Amino acid sequence: MSEQAINYENLVASYEDRLLNQLRSHGVDLEFLEMWVPDEDSVASILNMAEAAGAFGTESFTLRVSNASLPRAKHDELRAALGPISEVEIDDHGDHCLVHISNIKA
Repeated sequence: MSEQAINYENLVASYEDRLLNQLRSHGVDLEFLEMWVPDEDSVASILNMAEAAGAFGTESFTLRVSNASLPRAKHDELRAALGPISEVEIDDHGDHCLVHISNIKA
């Protein structure tokens, strides 16, 4: 997987900042996430992100997510949530993981 990982925590912080400081276009800089709204539950939030990507026609992306946001205990829950709409691979890197989401169904 050679694509650049999207930093999940920075993405959520950017969304929240724009929500508070902009009148419209609260979305993030990545076009395929224009319809994405973060959720307090990281599994639901990442699932929403994958669904938004699929609706936009994006086939794959990689997220860098801290263990604070997505503890190892939730990795199987994330795999199960994403399974019906995509392939998912989670690579553990100590304090964070890389979530590779590919073959996203539109």
